[in-house]
Amino acid sequence: MLFLFQSIFVMTLFTSFMTPSIIFLKSRGSLFANPNIYLAVLFFIAGIYCLTIYSMSLGHSLLFTVLLYGNFSSIYFLIGPFLYFYLRSLRTGSTHLRGKDFWHFIPFILVFIDTIPYYVSPYAYKIEVVRQVFSDWTSMFRIQLGFVFNAAHLYVLRPLLLSFYTFWGMYYLKRNQVYFYKATNLGRWIMLFLFFQWMVFAGMSSVFFGVWLDNTFGISLLNHPSEIKYLSLVSYMVMVCTLYFFPQVIYLNAERFKRILNPQEAYWWKMDQALNATYIFDKPFLDPFLSLDQFGELVQKDTREIRDFFELYLFTSFTDEMNRLRVQFAKNLIKQGCQQKACLNNLYKDSGFARAEDLEHYFSEFEGLTVKEFILTLK
Repeated sequence: MLFLFQSIFVMTLFTSFMTPSIIFLKSRGSLFANPNIYLAVLFFIAGIYCLTIYSMSLGHSLLFTVLLYGNFSSIYFLIGPFLYFYLRSLRTGSTHLRGKDFWHFIPFILVFIDTIPYYVSPYAYKIEVVRQVFSDWTSMFRIQLGFVFNAAHLYVLRPLLLSFYTFWGMYYLKRNQVYFYKATNLGRWIMLFLFFQWMVFAGMSSVFFGVWLDNTFGISLLNHPSEIKYLSLVSYMVMVCTLYFFPQVIYLNAERFKRILNPQEAYWWKMDQALNATYIFDKPFLDPFLSLDQFGELVQKDTREIRDFFELYLFTSFTDEMNRLRVQFAKNLIKQGCQQKACLNNLYKDSGFARAEDLEHYFSEFEGLTVKEFILTLK
């Protein structure tokens, strides 16, 4: 049974390291404009982490463990930030990092600087450390990887940081559920991914937490290292394999996520047709005080859904779109004969504006002409 588990896990590891290449090869559009660039890095880091755990606890490979243990301690602090960048880039359509994003890298930088002594330590010292871990894995509590942090510190800080990013991710999905679950259908997979990647990293760290509770307070409830270890490794296998049941994640079109959504996309296209029918028959834009909530009640759509429609499909806001429709209605009235002073004085009311100044402002903004200049083009 153990051999079967080891064989399946090795195959999963191989798939995990191949996943970034598959993502890069199958994703359409510019590589660095694709949100999947962050997802590929996440799978690569997860593969390194689980290969380390496997070589330590199942494979007992001295060579691999010496190579992996301690030398990659800092990069695991990039998992949370890359989760953040991945979800944000899916929603905003931009993979560019901003100046304030530097704060997300501070834990990684601090741990990297602190563990430099271990990185540059002699190979013989690293062999001695690994042999000590093989003989008694709880010795990791005492192994000093840097000036400040030992292995126990890192096993506590990593899950705390990752838990914060995971819960933020779940909140972000809930806040933008229209986009993730209806417009792009990525929400179900992302939720599974958030859960299982948390199980992988937080699960293994809970092993040390359980031992600490048992040794310090005599609480043995969480002191089940073997069970938790296998639970975490199984979570890793599920996380890797689940991706391939959601091909829309792998075949992500970068151009689409640069806010250039395909006009024929079924979800938005159907809503566009429904709203156009409302514009034609009900003309809600003629109400100068129309609110988004009132519009939502009229078309029987959730306000978040409508807001996403305007932002992600029309690349505008609800207010700007209503003002654009009012300007178009005013143009039609002018073309139909409203060119006399008496009619023009009431044109702003007839087209749904609250003030004559608003009509002049938005007419110039959308048409590049004043009302008088537009009338002259008709003669």
